[in-house]
Amino acid sequence: MMTAQRQIFHGPGQPFSLERRDLDFDLSPGEVLVAIDLATVCGSDLHTIDGTRSEVVPSVLGHEAVGRVVRAGAGRTLTAGDRITWSIADSCGRCRPCSDYGLRQKCEQVFKYGHASISDGTGLNGCYASHIVLRAGTHAVAVPPTLADAVVAPANCSLATMVNAVSQILPSGSAVPNSAVVQGGGLLGVYGCALLRARGVAHVYCTEIDHGRFPWIEELGGTPLDGREEADPVARILDRHPLGVDAVFECAGAREVVPQGVQMLRNGGFYSLVGLVHPDSALTVNAEVIIRKCLTLRGVHNYGPRHLEEAIEFLSRFADVLPFRDLVSPPVPLSRLEDAVDLARSRRWLRVSVAMEDGVPASAAV
Repeated sequence: MMTAQRQIFHGPGQPFSLERRDLDFDLSPGEVLVAIDLATVCGSDLHTIDGTRSEVVPSVLGHEAVGRVVRAGAGRTLTAGDRITWSIADSCGRCRPCSDYGLRQKCEQVFKYGHASISDGTGLNGCYASHIVLRAGTHAVAVPPTLADAVVAPANCSLATMVNAVSQILPSGSAVPNSAVVQGGGLLGVYGCALLRARGVAHVYCTEIDHGRFPWIEELGGTPLDGREEADPVARILDRHPLGVDAVFECAGAREVVPQGVQMLRNGGFYSLVGLVHPDSALTVNAEVIIRKCLTLRGVHNYGPRHLEEAIEFLSRFADVLPFRDLVSPPVPLSRLEDAVDLARSRRWLRVSVAMEDGVPASAAV
């Protein structure tokens, strides 16, 4: 009997436990059993593990991954061996958020991988495992063979989210902004730099307090600036753009950067809040400034199916010229997930990757 391995999260401060689950079950219509080739450790996973955000337990964490189809339920066109990535959220496609608002990630019946109890469905619903079962409303995207696993794995969270954020200021037919500031040089931020430059934004700056990330920012198309308050990033931006920049993207997850972003924007500018998805996010911003400057503020949480498709297409276009592979660590075996978490905390890499055992993907055993 074929079995799956999964790392169970029991709560902050408690060790993970590696458990087995048999795969001898029938799939419901539309479901897909996938063998995970590679997963990556997202910052939101670290927040959950450290207790700064709350999730149900016991659970299987992890939502960034790439894998291969083992088998598919009735109604799916996928076949065994297809290499895919998938949306972080499963949605019904019928409720008003799905059908009227264009927000499938806010479906009234939304289910998010890596955020659910192991008692919900098969229990193979997170990516720190050898296998995952995708639900019928989960959007799957084919992955070209030219893209390495490490390049693809973070696409279904960080990259697709930034595709969504950048698309808000570049609707069809509108003028391309000339200048933008990305606050935070983590994976969200460097993806943002690359996306903005690829879409024709001439001046892209990235504020970051960790100077070790400056080379990544530069390689992905941004101009790094010291983001510490004493370095006065606002003054440095306004020296170069006296009227202010066209757009600012908050990707740092730090509420302190928001007043700086408001000051950096020109009249009529656009502010996208992307990274502050945690409880410590209460803002102290002068509403009069927002009103007088005629600013637009937009919250961006996750993404829709088309953004994931655009993310994979973007990687296909630029993987040969931009160093996406260098942002991700060599794989840590699934059995040593806690080592992977510690490595992620060290900030040595923008993403730490997790594979089955010694870098061998689960699909190799299927």
